[in-house]
Formats: sequence, C-alpha cells, structure tokens
Amino acid sequence: MEVPLYFYLAYKDLDRLSPGSDETTLKALDKVDLDTQSELNILDIACGVGTSTILLANHFENSTVEGFDLFRHYVDKLDEKIIENNLSERVFSYSMDMNDPDFANEEFDIVFCEAAIDIIGFKRGLTNWRRLLKPKGYMVVSDITWIGNPSSESRKFWNDVYSEVDTIENKISQISKLGFEFVDYVVVPKEEWIDYHKKLERNLNSLSSDKSA
Repeated sequence: MEVPLYFYLAYKDLDRLSPGSDETTLKALDKVDLDTQSELNILDIACGVGTSTILLANHFENSTVEGFDLFRHYVDKLDEKIIENNLSERVFSYSMDMNDPDFANEEFDIVFCEAAIDIIGFKRGLTNWRRLLKPKGYMVVSDITWIGNPSSESRKFWNDVYSEVDTIENKISQISKLGFEFVDYVVVPKEEWIDYHKKLERNLNSLSSDKSA
C-alpha cells in the first residue's frame, strides 16, 4: 500500500497518533487483573509509532510484547524505540494488517488496541481478535464514543465517518452480547484531545500550500 508523503508529514514528530497520554493508558491497564511481574504475552494492534508498545513493556516488565502496524514507516519508528530502550530481547515489531493478524489462536494474555479499532469497526474487531486471546485473557481497546448529548452536526459528521460511534452504555452492551465479560472503562480527558489537535494542526498548517494534500 503506497501512502502519500503528506500523510506522514501530517503526523510528523507526534509522540502519539491519537489523543491520549501515558497516564490515561496506564489507568486503563490498571483495570487488568494480571500480575505485572508475570511473564505474559501481549499484542499491540496498530501500534503506530510504538509509544504504547514501549509503555506496555515497561508496565509488564517481564513480558513479551509484539506490536504491529500496517505502515512500515511507523514500524521503523517502533524499532528505533526498542533499541533506545534496550528492549530488543522481549519487544518485537511487524508490518501487518489488523484485518488478519498472523498469530496463533489463544496466544496472548492481553490484546491491546488504542485508537484504531474504528478502522475495521468495533464489533468486527472484537469478534475477529477474540481468537488471539487465552481463555483468561484481557482485551483492552478504545473506541470513539459519545459522552454527552451531541449536536445534529456532530451526529451527521460521525455517521458519515464512522457509523459505529455510540454511547458508553451501548458499547458495554455490545461487548457483553459478543460473549465478553465487561470490566471497566476510562475516558480520555478533554485536555488530551485539545493538546493532540493543537500539535496536529501545526503540521496541517505547514501543508496548506500543498494542493495534493
């Protein structure tokens, strides 16, 4: 898949390719009832530049973490972080499509996907990736969700972009209907959305003279 250069320039030098922070990610991981000192197998789906992949490795410090992304450019960024953090013995990277992850059934204690499940859809992602989980494993994912009463403009925009955007209550119901045991959720704070979009806007403004972008 050939990606236009301006796609990468839009996200240039961003530590994260979506709103969030290490603190918020750790709040979600704290809901996982597994010993952080255990030797776990963890998968990071659509890892982007690998910020959360490294965080997972540091939080579960005796575990093996495998991260993959469709775009080789971002996998290379993760590879740099693996070397910088001396994690080459237990963190591994791949270029792979999230629609069909090339891993064995029941291989992972944790399947993690931050800000990317909407690419294939919430219910489809949960259904397709379930086979990767061990029987007592945890799936940790984030999705675009209403936390208030949206305007008609917002509803129209999101229905055109991602029709599965829904309320927290409905997302929980979907999780249960798919046969998972729901544990808990964390909301990404508004200030983390603002901070992310400020950084993204700077990059987009630098591309404003590029007609192809």
